[in-house]
Order: sequence, then C-alpha cells, then structure tokens
Amino acid sequence: MRKKAANIVSVTSVRRALTEDIDGRSRRYMFSMIVRIICFVLMLIIPSWPIRIALAIGAVIIPAVAVLVANAGREKGEAPTVVEESGQLEIYRPTSLGHGEFLR
Repeated sequence: MRKKAANIVSVTSVRRALTEDIDGRSRRYMFSMIVRIICFVLMLIIPSWPIRIALAIGAVIIPAVAVLVANAGREKGEAPTVVEESGQLEIYRPTSLGHGEFLR
C-alpha cells in the first residue's frame, strides 16, 4: 500500500516561537538595566575617581546598547530543510530477528 507523501520538513531548522524570542529580549534588557543600576549605585559609593568615572560611563552607555540589542530583529533561521521529496512512501515492515541477533 503506497500513499502520496508531502514534503517532510526537518524540525531542527524551525525558528524559535515569537513569544520565546520576545521573552529572551525582555530578559536581556532587564539584566542590562540591573547592571546599569548597580553601576550607578557603585559610582555613588566608591571614593576612587577613576573607578567612579568608569562606572558613570558604563551607566550612560549601557542603556543605548541594551535598546539596540532588544530591538534587533529576530534571528534569521535557516530555510527549512526538506528531508524527503514528494513521492511514494512505503509501509515499514520490521524484520523478525532471532534472540541475540541484530541488524548491521
């Protein structure tokens, strides 16, 4: 018995779901803002001027970088890979193996 097969697409070439993509971007943005707040608080606490300046620069630059990263487009996944062309499918009939035998 043969049936007409549709194109079979490999699941490994499918992009992530949109909700997962948005959740990942949100987490990265929140992490960046937490690091920015830590830089700002440490800038107020640490007495050393060179370190304060470096933390201030970090607190100013991090938001711009975080916005660029969060607004970047979705990853360009590979085109779906066709595993098998349209054609005839055959029914799988397992072979009978004796005790202790295996296919090579």
